[in-house]
Amino acid sequence: MIADCYHFDAFVIAVLDEQSEILAGLPTVAAHSPLDRLRWISLPFTDVCPALFRAGVDAREMVGAVRDYVLAGPATGLQVRDALPEADGLYPVQAGYIHKMDVPRDPSQLHPHKRHRASRNVAVRMGVKITHGNAAEDVATFYRLHTLTRRRHGVPVQPRRFFDLLQERVLAPGNGLVATATLDGEVYAAAVYLQHNGYLVAKYHASDPGLPSIGAGHLIEWDMMLYACNEGFRSLDVGRTDADAEGLRFYKSGWGFVESPLVYTTISRTPPSEGTLTVGELPKRIIRSSPLWVCRTAGELLYRWTA
Repeated sequence: MIADCYHFDAFVIAVLDEQSEILAGLPTVAAHSPLDRLRWISLPFTDVCPALFRAGVDAREMVGAVRDYVLAGPATGLQVRDALPEADGLYPVQAGYIHKMDVPRDPSQLHPHKRHRASRNVAVRMGVKITHGNAAEDVATFYRLHTLTRRRHGVPVQPRRFFDLLQERVLAPGNGLVATATLDGEVYAAAVYLQHNGYLVAKYHASDPGLPSIGAGHLIEWDMMLYACNEGFRSLDVGRTDADAEGLRFYKSGWGFVESPLVYTTISRTPPSEGTLTVGELPKRIIRSSPLWVCRTAGELLYRWTA
């Protein structure tokens, strides 16, 4: 889906034994930087993507085989969105934090911070309703709010075709949903969650900045925590948080999510540069004060380069 949306080449780096059985693997895409340098990434636009190992194999031996393959290849390196065993040619860096929860079977074991409970209760008293859906119209509703939210932050929004493909290939087959908060016919907030094999992941959240703050986003968080409990999910993951985003870290921890360091590892011949494509303050101000089409057009032109 990512490859088709952004016109990347996609493949799997696999370690095989003498009988051609797969012992370890990494889903990977090949992407070019703005300077046309080839990079391999596992996996772009993904908060965390661990390498897969067959039970009983030596992880260090598998990583060594992947390293040798990467260093002999045409790319400048391979970025893995997770920590790997220490070895020469591997360069780990903390990319922020990840927040997860082991989902209890009994919702009464959920104990959010009193501020979160207060905001949730405001939404309940006002009559905010949460609905779940995976149809194209649910994604379209979310995308409108998502564009408004990205403009408020002064950053480009993902191309619309990304969410069209997400709906078609992931949500519609049952691997996720859109949770939408409405009151009196107005959509206040929405969020996209992905689900598979006992894991529920909060991927995107958005709200309408033109409407009053009535705790709609908090009610979505609570509703999805109850959904995780009632549907028997083992883990609920609310994604990556930058190290300097203290407010967001408090918000996630306040729901009971456990914070742990998120490490990305680059396999390369030399230490990777720190340079990434970012949006400066002047472009942010321009996006914030411009029509929505500016935010969308900037995403169409630039988003693939942020991989």
